[in-house]
Amino acid sequence: MRLASKLPLLRILQYRDFRILWIGAFVSFTGGQISNLAQGYFVFQLTGDEAKLALVPFVWSMPVFLFGLVAGSFADRFDKRRVLILSQLLFGVNSLYMAAATYWHFIQYWQIIAIALINGLIACVEMPTRQSVVSRVVPIEDLSAAVPVNAMTFNVARIVGPGIGGMILNAVGVFGCYLVDGISYLALIGSLRSIRSNLSGLKRVETSIKDLVVEGALYAVRDIRLRTLWLFELATAMFGLSYAALMPAFATDVLARGDKTAAPSALTFAGISIGLGAFLGLLVVTQLANSRHKGRIIRVAMAMIAVGLLGLSVTRSPWLAYPLLAMAGAGGIVQLNTTNALFQTLAPERLHGRVLAMHIWALNGLSPFGVLMFGNIARATKGRLDLPVVGGVPFAFALGGTLMAVVLFISFFTRKGLRSLYRELDESQAPAGASLR
Repeated sequence: MRLASKLPLLRILQYRDFRILWIGAFVSFTGGQISNLAQGYFVFQLTGDEAKLALVPFVWSMPVFLFGLVAGSFADRFDKRRVLILSQLLFGVNSLYMAAATYWHFIQYWQIIAIALINGLIACVEMPTRQSVVSRVVPIEDLSAAVPVNAMTFNVARIVGPGIGGMILNAVGVFGCYLVDGISYLALIGSLRSIRSNLSGLKRVETSIKDLVVEGALYAVRDIRLRTLWLFELATAMFGLSYAALMPAFATDVLARGDKTAAPSALTFAGISIGLGAFLGLLVVTQLANSRHKGRIIRVAMAMIAVGLLGLSVTRSPWLAYPLLAMAGAGGIVQLNTTNALFQTLAPERLHGRVLAMHIWALNGLSPFGVLMFGNIARATKGRLDLPVVGGVPFAFALGGTLMAVVLFISFFTRKGLRSLYRELDESQAPAGASLR
């Protein structure tokens, strides 16, 4: 018991409902990582086009971009258990359809786009609802530690999923990956049915959806702490995280040197490297949950992403690329989870879903504009030798790393917003005198 009090991971997992939610989400996310690996590989082998590869996550993001802030109000107003169970059922049906389409060979690129659009619509409501559940299953004083532990479900899955996905892809093909993903949603559904905590929506008031959306957005924009965090997160999401969507092209053209038979293995190791880096980053975030210097943590994370991308743009060795991918994965997860925890800690409970929707909107609604931009840049520069680095995906990585370095430089002129992050928090929510410098 004494050890659990010292280690945030063990302390948080002592809460029964959180532990059940963690296990179900881990199984579900592992299935998602398996299908993501297979889908990226399949789309690039089908089209050979970086822009079409980037278009899939872009289409998925469009509903989040258009309706994400509205959907945040659902996370506050409706029963979270029912919303999440329905969402998992719909996700599962779509994955099983993709399994059937690939098995019987009637899959076409437009169907992948259509399923991405439908899943994006579901995700609008599912993501803020799922993230806001964490504040219901752990006490507020442990929320800062619970957020990164909760995120481990996804990031441990990013380590396990690509390895399992690579084996399934080589053994039975894309069909098997989609099938496993479709079945995996049952785990999270079972967990949600077992949770005892109250997941009902807050008491309804006669307020229009428009007013609810505006209230949450204005709260995030007017609060200098949330506004500063949101702008840095937006920049990172657009410039520093787009590399993941282009990884099938990078694995085929660079890591496998154009050998399509070696591409699945290269993509598998790349995915494991990113996931391993993200997992190690989460361990650091968990241990630093009560750190007095979260601003410095965020800046270090942004620097790691910039260095990782710039390194990837010039290396041609897989054994150098994999550690650089781990560095970028660690930096991304440290920044995003530190930001996520602060958003949940700083926002009042009645606005949790709507303020979190701003966080999710930056990460999933706006970032794919960066993915689409870098995908088109990679296609436009592919094969060109008159550039500072090799054209194609490496050039896109170099541009992303440079832009991240510029954002990092700008961050040193926005110290006011970072310093004031904990100024008004109650001592029960954060360490006394904590700051973000």
